Amino acid sequence: MPPQAIADLRKSYERAELSEDASQADPLRQFEQWLEEAIAAQVPEPNAMTLATVASNLRPSTRVVLIKGC
Repeated sequence: MPPQAIADLRKSYERAELSEDASQADPLRQFEQWLEEAIAAQVPEPNAMTLATVASNLRPSTRVVLIKGC
């Protein structure tokens, strides 16, 4: 596959900008709003997300998880 064809596979997931003024004060309500928007937009696997943590040695770790409830 030519390199340009691989670059053309890129899909934009941008829907709107993140503005503090337009955000919910409660983070769980904000998450529920984003999840509802993703489901309505038919985003593939809207419950998939990257979870990042930092260990006591200050090394970050990330993994993809599927949320099953909130």
